[in-house]
Amino acid sequence: MVTTAGTDTRSRILEVAWGLVGERGTTRAVRIADIAAGAGVSRQLVYFHFENRAGLLAAMARHHDAASGFKERIAACGALPPVEGLEALLRAWLGYVPEILPVARALEAAEITGEEGGAAWRDRMGSLRDVFRAAVERVERDGRLADGWTIETAADWVWARGHLEGWQHLVVERGWVSEDYEERTVRSILEEVVSSGGA
Repeated sequence: MVTTAGTDTRSRILEVAWGLVGERGTTRAVRIADIAAGAGVSRQLVYFHFENRAGLLAAMARHHDAASGFKERIAACGALPPVEGLEALLRAWLGYVPEILPVARALEAAEITGEEGGAAWRDRMGSLRDVFRAAVERVERDGRLADGWTIETAADWVWARGHLEGWQHLVVERGWVSEDYEERTVRSILEEVVSSGGA
């Protein structure tokens, strides 16, 4: 059984890791020693809580999802009717992107360069695709998946269209207002994968 003190220490390590990766912009620039020092613990204690650096980075991303309330918002989408749930899920994700963008870009860069943070990126994006797939499957069971789509192809499409690169390109680089980006993205995805018929 993990004690409250152990849970607090683990959370502190993960929060320090999140802050350092977001601040330094690359997982390579963040050493276990830096995380340990920031959390006020030994390197050995960091390894006690996390098997390796890759495990720490994956746990860091999942911890932030829970601590920020994103995980809870995602769960609430499943209680809505299927099409409304998919829309709410897309809006929750696109609203979360600005908050996680610096760390997400660092993890994505780690994937490209073969750093350990790449495993955390694959874990996070794989989990996101699973969440989108579950939402699309509910739409399909409700008879509202548009013609020409399977659950898998629609899940892939929604996941790809909601990828944070689009937000980065249009909001950060092209100066779009984030609310406009969200509205256009959500509307276009729903028009593509949801049929107009049904309840």
